[in-house]
Amino acid sequence: MKKTAAYMPADLNRLARESGMVLATIESLSDAEMAAPSLAEGWSRADVVAHLVGNARALSRLVDWAVTGKEQAMYSSMEARNAEIAELAALPPAELKKTLREATAAFAATADQLRSGKLATEEVAMASGPVNAYLLPAYRISEIIVHHYDLDTVWTIEEADIDALEDALELAVDRISKRDDYPALSIETDEGESYAIGSGGPTLKGGRDAVLGWITRGTTDGLRVDGELPERPDFA
Repeated sequence: MKKTAAYMPADLNRLARESGMVLATIESLSDAEMAAPSLAEGWSRADVVAHLVGNARALSRLVDWAVTGKEQAMYSSMEARNAEIAELAALPPAELKKTLREATAAFAATADQLRSGKLATEEVAMASGPVNAYLLPAYRISEIIVHHYDLDTVWTIEEADIDALEDALELAVDRISKRDDYPALSIETDEGESYAIGSGGPTLKGGRDAVLGWITRGTTDGLRVDGELPERPDFA
């Protein structure tokens, strides 16, 4: 999957939409609701919000790398990433919400530089390997969609922008395709996309939202299967 500067106006509009929706959801949560468990195993809602803060900061570093040419890591280490999440999650809920608003706005402003097409480098690195810099807004949108669902409110993945769901699903498929522990399967979305993970296996069918929900969180609402649904490795 590759993008260019020509994709940025639409991608940044989708970023604004999904960011606004998740911020609205989080603002509506009471202090007690923030402390309650999320759908992400072992994480409270505050942990999810803290991760969204850290992810915005990390992706901002990668955009800055692309713009300036000065190499930066998303996180100095996984230990540092986890420590940041724990520290942020321990903040008073109002302060954590404010920190997320600030990190969200900062990433949007940083990502806006991608519109120009004038990058020092079009390739940066994540833990999984090299990444096209113009994909960074799509990576952020995907994180927002999955973790918005993790907040376990009335919001569902189906409410995400349909084109944002296409990007999120493609990124998720690319991620699981690189894993040795993933079962072989085929995917056919109602919107017309087809993907193959390995060779053979059952065929998963459904809307982009349904397939993304199964890959990332194991939900089966709206999912149809030709064959037996395989055991799904943790997406993490």
